[in-house]
Amino acid sequence: MEYKWLQSFIVAAQTCNFRTAAQQLHLSQPSITVHIQQLEEFLHVPLFKRERNRVQLTEAGELFQLEAQQIVLQWEQSIERIRLVSKGIQEKIIIAMTPLMVETILPHVLYQFINDHPALEISILVEDSAKIENLVQQHQAHIGISLLPTRYRHWHQELLIESPLELVIPLDAYDDETGAYIDYEELFQRYTLFTHHHPTIWDELLHNLRENYILTRQDRFSNPMSSKD
Repeated sequence: MEYKWLQSFIVAAQTCNFRTAAQQLHLSQPSITVHIQQLEEFLHVPLFKRERNRVQLTEAGELFQLEAQQIVLQWEQSIERIRLVSKGIQEKIIIAMTPLMVETILPHVLYQFINDHPALEISILVEDSAKIENLVQQHQAHIGISLLPTRYRHWHQELLIESPLELVIPLDAYDDETGAYIDYEELFQRYTLFTHHHPTIWDELLHNLRENYILTRQDRFSNPMSSKD
């Protein structure tokens, strides 16, 4: 059984269209057909039902689709492991984290960690907090650093960073001793309050603010990195 047969079969099984599979793999359609035929001959079982211009997986094809995906995944992991060993790297760790973490303290921590563990290769996936848990669940990342707590009770989670919540307002021309008294009621009525730059705190925070102040102008924060976090 050849690797290219499995590749052609997996894409053809996903699309149920040999022409589309050929386009995705940058092959000719006859090449896809030959790969499927060779795989069927090797397995001694039909994998597709051919009806005019359409193909559908047989029962055996549906079963082998899962097996083929596992074989290819194992193949790719083995190749990656050999590549890392040849570079003197013993293991690769994939960390999924939010743009906010990437832009703040984590790069300094990771830089120190990489220096202390040269036999490890670190790969960073930047994704919004709501998607990080799924990346770990689907084994696309080994570690997730998120602004949201996990939904899974059996998962281990630790608090890495705490930061104070601060109110930022335009700077006046005075120092703390000579400056005018800050009237928070007036501030919330005068200036626009930018919200929702953090995915966990704002519902409760806005509720508490509205109980104490009149918020005349609000604007939801939009992150330039695809509105993440």
